Amino acid sequence: MALWGKTDVLADVPTWLEDDANNTNKSNDRDNAIFVDLTEAGISTNRAKGITGPGWWLYHTDGGRHHAECLVPMKVAAVDAGDLGITGDTADEDAIVADAE
Repeated sequence: MALWGKTDVLADVPTWLEDDANNTNKSNDRDNAIFVDLTEAGISTNRAKGITGPGWWLYHTDGGRHHAECLVPMKVAAVDAGDLGITGDTADEDAIVADAE
């Protein structure tokens, strides 16, 4: 079984991330994982947040500072990735990663 998948669904989030609701370590929290497709990776507002390429990312803010870490780089088109956000709600993901300029 792969440790991650190539679609924007909860089942494809990297498996090593913590899913405990009481986890305070934001750099290992599955709730902070986002999937970025090729189109989203090229959007200037996403790049300004430090999201510089497609794949699985950990992202959170701290007092206005952006923390973005690429976990699994990959090239996946929007149509192939789906755009559901890891919770199955596009609005949650779109609040972090814009789909268009």
